Amino acid sequence: DCFAVNKGLTLSSFVLQAMLGAVAEQANRLLEMVHGGRYRLFRSDEKAQGSNKRGLELKVYDKNSEEHEGRFVSTLSGGEKFLASLALSIGMSTIAQKSGIRIEALFIDEGFGSLDEDSITDAMQILGSIQQANGLVGIISHVQLLQERIPTKLRVEETEKGSHIIQTIG
Repeated sequence: DCFAVNKGLTLSSFVLQAMLGAVAEQANRLLEMVHGGRYRLFRSDEKAQGSNKRGLELKVYDKNSEEHEGRFVSTLSGGEKFLASLALSIGMSTIAQKSGIRIEALFIDEGFGSLDEDSITDAMQILGSIQQANGLVGIISHVQLLQERIPTKLRVEETEKGSHIIQTIG
């Protein structure tokens, strides 16, 4: 019996733990592409500071760190957190699609401003692989480097009467 090992574990917590592990596994496949495969995410049974949930926390293993037990994702820098979040989002959509849910488009808003040029390149590599496999990927951003790298763009202008597409490129 699975529940005998973790006395008091509810069925919903058990399912969430399994799903979180599967999402992290998918995210790790994408994280292998960035920063030379430096990061790996894994589900931890530890409680993060300020959390009362055990087994629903993620830790990150950084092969450049001496911290062999991993560290909580809350300790990642802005750029690292963005890449981990992006990988987890895509991992979640992959799990959803394997469950029969069809996802036709993925839109990413915010976060690119916290990335350096190498991290933007890594993020674009991840998004490119997702686009080839799953279709439309949209990015909402003001970052000039992204504007230069993305061939198809919509420029939107905000007016008193609302926002309007003013130019389509590509």
